[in-house]
Formats: sequence, C-alpha cells, structure tokens
Amino acid sequence: MTPNVARLGQAARRAALTQRHDVNPRSFSRRKPARPGLRSLVVALAAGLLAAGTGLAAPQPAQAAGDWKVPRLTVMPLGDSITAGVGSSGGNGYRAELRGQLSAHAGTFEYVGSQREQQMQHEGHRGWRIDQLSTAVERWLATARPNVVLLHIGANDVNYQYETESAPARLGHLVDQITAAAPQTTVLVSSLSTSTAEGTRERMKTFNAALPRLVEERRSKGFKVGYVDMGALTTKDLADWLHPNDAGYRKMADAFAGGVARAATDGWIRERVDVRPAPHRTVPGDHRVDVDGDGKADYLAVETDGSVQGWLNKGNGNWAGRGTVATGVGAPGDGVRFADLDGDRKADYLAVDDNGSVRAWLNKGGDGQGGWESRGTVATGVGAPRDKVRFADLDGDGKADYLVVDDDGSVRAWINKGGDGHGGWDGRGTLAAGAGAGASGDRVRFADLNGDGRADYLAVDDNGSVRAWLNPGDGNGAWASRGTVAAGVGAPGDTVRLSDVNGDGRADYLVVDEDGSVRAWLNRSPDGRDDWSAGVLLATGPLGSPGSRVRI
Repeated sequence: MTPNVARLGQAARRAALTQRHDVNPRSFSRRKPARPGLRSLVVALAAGLLAAGTGLAAPQPAQAAGDWKVPRLTVMPLGDSITAGVGSSGGNGYRAELRGQLSAHAGTFEYVGSQREQQMQHEGHRGWRIDQLSTAVERWLATARPNVVLLHIGANDVNYQYETESAPARLGHLVDQITAAAPQTTVLVSSLSTSTAEGTRERMKTFNAALPRLVEERRSKGFKVGYVDMGALTTKDLADWLHPNDAGYRKMADAFAGGVARAATDGWIRERVDVRPAPHRTVPGDHRVDVDGDGKADYLAVETDGSVQGWLNKGNGNWAGRGTVATGVGAPGDGVRFADLDGDRKADYLAVDDNGSVRAWLNKGGDGQGGWESRGTVATGVGAPRDKVRFADLDGDGKADYLVVDDDGSVRAWINKGGDGHGGWDGRGTLAAGAGAGASGDRVRFADLNGDGRADYLAVDDNGSVRAWLNPGDGNGAWASRGTVAAGVGAPGDTVRLSDVNGDGRADYLVVDEDGSVRAWLNRSPDGRDDWSAGVLLATGPLGSPGSRVRI
C-alpha cells in the first residue's frame, strides 16, 4: 500500500497543533486530549517523511514535542533583520512563540545577544550579510556563551546579489568560526524562507540546496551542527517581499523548536559550554581620516574588497553621503589604511601589503570628485608585518610618518621626508620603549590630545580607559606622562577610537559599536588631561556595516 503523503502531512499538522493547544489550561477545559498512541505515530511518520525528503540527517520533528528536558537553554538567535523580527507585529519575530514552545523543556531558558527587542535579546542585525556577521561573531559568542545558536543568514546576500555563487562557502566559513570558538555549542543552520521577488526566490532555492551537505560535512567531523528546513513558509507568510509576517514567524518558531528538540534528544545540548576568548579587533592604524581636508574626521566604511563608502562630517552629527569614494585597488579591506602622506590635510588611500610595504594613491577628491593619483610603492617595508604598521604625524609637519609598533608596545619610527622616490624616510630608531605603559602593541594608539599637531602615545586598556604620554616634539622620545586621561564609558577597549570630530585640533573619545554607530565624548582639555564633554550619539551607522569596518 502506498502511503498518502498529503493526508499524513495534514494529520501531522493537526496532531502538532493539538499538542500545542493541550498545554493551555483553557484548552483542556474545552477539548478532549488526542489519543497519545495515534498522535505519536502520526508525528513520528511525519518526521520520517521530512527526514527522507532532505536526503541528509536534519533535526526533526516540526514541533518541540516529547518528554525531553535539559537543565538550561541559552539560545542565541543569529542573523539579519529576519532574526531581529522585522515584519512581525510585536517586533519579536519568532522568539516569543519559540520561547513558549521550549521553556517548559528547560530548567532555565534565556535568549542572549547584544541586541534587544521587548526584553528578548538576540543577534539580529538589519541589512547584514554573512561576511559581516563573521567580523563580530567570535566577540558575541565569548560574551554570551550560548549552548544553542539559531543561524538564519544569507537573505541579504541573495536579495542584493552579493557574490551569490560563493554565499554557501561564506556560510560554511561562518559556521566554522562558531564551532572553532565554541565546539560544544549546538549550531542549527536554517534554510532561507522565500520571497515574492522571483529572482530573489530562485537564488534562495539555489542557496538552500547547498545547505544540507554543508551541514553534513561539519557534522561528520563531530561538530554539533544541524539543519532546519524553513520550506513550510510560502509567499502568503510574508509581510513584504522578504520578511515574514506573524504567521510566517510562527512557522519559523515551529521549525527551530523541532531542531532544538532533536538536538536535545540526541544529547547535543550541554548545560555549560566552553568558549574561547574573542580575538582583539584589529587596530586600523589610520592617521586623520579626513577626506575633504576640513579638519573633521569623516566616516568611512571599508568593505572586504577594499572599496570604500564615505560620509563627510558636516559637524554637529550631520553627515553628507558621498557613496563609493574608492573602488579598491585589489588589496583586501584589512590592508587598507588612510593617512595624509603629502601634507595637504586630506587622507590618502594606502594599501599595506603583508610584508609592510606600502602603495599609495593621493587624494585628489576621491572617486567622482577628482579621483586618486597613484604614487606606486612609497615604502618597501622594514621587515615588520602589516599588522604592526601604523601611521601618525610625530614631528608635526602635517605628513604621516611610518611607525612599527612591536608586541611590547615599543615604537620604531621612520619620518616622512617624501616617501620612496620622493625624498625618502628618515629612520629614528626606537622613539618609545613602551613608554612604561605596560600595554601590548595592539592596545597602543596615536592621536593628538593637546592640539599641538604632534601625535601622542596612548594606551587603551581592555575596559576602555586611556593612559597618555604627550609627544614633546624633540625627537628623542622623552614622552610626558599624563596618567589616566579617560576612565572609560563601559565599552571594551577595542571599540574605542580617538579622532578629532569637531575640528578643534584635539582628538575626541569615540566608541564605535558593533552596528557601526558612533558615540562621542568631546575633548575639552587644552593640555591633554581628563576633561570630556557628555557623550552624544554622533552617527547611527548609516551603511549598516559592522563597527570593525568603520574608519573615523
């Protein structure tokens, strides 16, 4: 006898709905409980059919049914605006419904993440792509320590056709980042739902087709990675062309609940998980990110391909979008620096290679505004790798000098006399022997605190506090200690930048948050001491780029 798949599917949905209603006391008073044997059989048959349809093992069934129990569920919803809940009436997306299905199965239940909607935390970042999550996920994991990650990402990659052919590979890399940082954490990777836009919908199908194998490859290596199918959502479940409505989010909750249930019954979910410390965010090493020369730091977002989106600082929190100000030169984004090499007050575009050599394009107005003038290789390097190279004006002549900051915080300097082929570099040896800071090289910053035109030596500690040594300008490295000049504002040190945003010549204290927004405390001290204005929100992250890609 051939089973009637459609009829079994309908029965399974009715059984699942009956299970959900039976936990409501008011439902008990009105309806008879379904027969346990029949309900279990139908749900089991439906689970088998769903598993058979995928061709690869995947967490099932569609509901969090059964008697499973875990001591603790610490769940991180991870993704884009769909994870955030855009399109749902209450703003919580699938989270409220999912909490209702899972909380009875856990001794304690909580959502974790740096974002919050209606008292429910998450890591849903509007407009973000897969690669953008990769820039911050290790930090989020180290902070929240989830034992379950619900991953729904890729909609913006396929919707905006961002390198769609390699999108599954980027997702695989993201999953690998998670499992490397938190190997005991369960990661449930979901397919994308659907779209009313035909092109987006077809690209989603192609993307989704690659996911079961992506999951199975990692699962076969012993990682707790499962697949959750969002195929139940149709275009009727959308609030717009892309985001689910309340009915769609309920279906997402059902699917994720089934994935968590399967993971729990398979013994995947540990009460406590080990998560390795997050790597420090890379220090850009820029010098005066001012592309129009008005003395105020501008807001630039550097993409992975080295292209740059720009917003000019018009003062008082006003920004003028300039679109793409540099299309890139083939160098990766983490190799791009901005520094004024020729002393015209405008930041030039530099590409620092792995060996510390530097190629330069002088700023003649940027793309669409005068372009960039190539100067070829302006520094051949001194044997130090790219991540130790910084740029700052130590002698106050307006031109950025070439610095190497070693692991112990000591600084070697080459003063800019015109660059290779244009006057050369004047080696000054070690100008700062760590300045007594006791800070590692990745905590060292250079910025002009007192407005004398010379970059000072700053040590930014893990808690965001800043210690300063002022540059005397005598070239012998006799730095004048100012002690702690900023106590911090509760933000970690690797989110702190020091840049002049109001054009008074003194570096202000900035915090660049994960979403690219910028908070500012203006420097009111003429001699580099602890005197800052009240904090203000300076920029709301106009591009939606992660903070790690923002230069200011």
